[in-house]
Amino acid sequence: MKITITTIFAFLTMFAYGQNMSNLKELGNNETIPTGQAVIYGNFIQRLGFSSGGFPQDIKIINIETKELYTFRVKPTFKSAKENTFCYTLKPGTYAISNYLWTQSKWYGAKMVTEPVFKNIDATDQIENKINTGKLKEIDFVPFTFTVTENTLNYLGTWHFDTGLVKFTNDKQVFDIKIIDKYKKLDLATAKIVLPN
Repeated sequence: MKITITTIFAFLTMFAYGQNMSNLKELGNNETIPTGQAVIYGNFIQRLGFSSGGFPQDIKIINIETKELYTFRVKPTFKSAKENTFCYTLKPGTYAISNYLWTQSKWYGAKMVTEPVFKNIDATDQIENKINTGKLKEIDFVPFTFTVTENTLNYLGTWHFDTGLVKFTNDKQVFDIKIIDKYKKLDLATAKIVLPN
C-alpha cells in the first residue's frame, strides 16, 4: 500500500482537529520556575540566518497525553542572529515536536513554510516524492519527543535546524556560561538535561 502525503498530513494534524493552539509563556529574566510548571531552555540554530528577512520562527509541539498544541518562538522578529536562546514555562508532560514554522524573505514579499519534524528525515529533500515512490514509509515517520516534570528546570540542548535533517546536541556547560547573567534567578547547575530523542 502506497503512503501518500494525505497520510502524513493526517498524522501531523490528528491531534490538532478542533484544538486551539496556545503560545508558551516566555520566562522573564527575573522570574523563577512557577509552582507546578516546568521551565525549558536551550539554544536554537535557525535555517536562514541573514536571509530570514527579520521574520520570526516558531516550533509547534503536541502534548502526547492531553493532545494540547503549543507554539513557541525560537527566533524573534527583526533579529538576524543565526543562534537564539529560548526559555519558556510549560505544563509537565511528554511532548512531540511537530513542526518548524518559518518565513523566507523573497523579492515579492515572503514565503511561509510549515515543515514537519521527524527523526532521520530531511523535510527539505523531496519528501513528497519519496513518500509517493515508497522510499519513505509510514514506519519511518518517528517524532522527536521529550518529557518534563513539575517544578523542574530542563535544558533541551542546542537545536540544529540549520539544515533539513534536525539534530540536538548537549552543549550545556558552554551555553549556561553564556546565559547565566540573563537568568540570574535560575540555578542552571541543577537543570536536567532533556534532549529530544
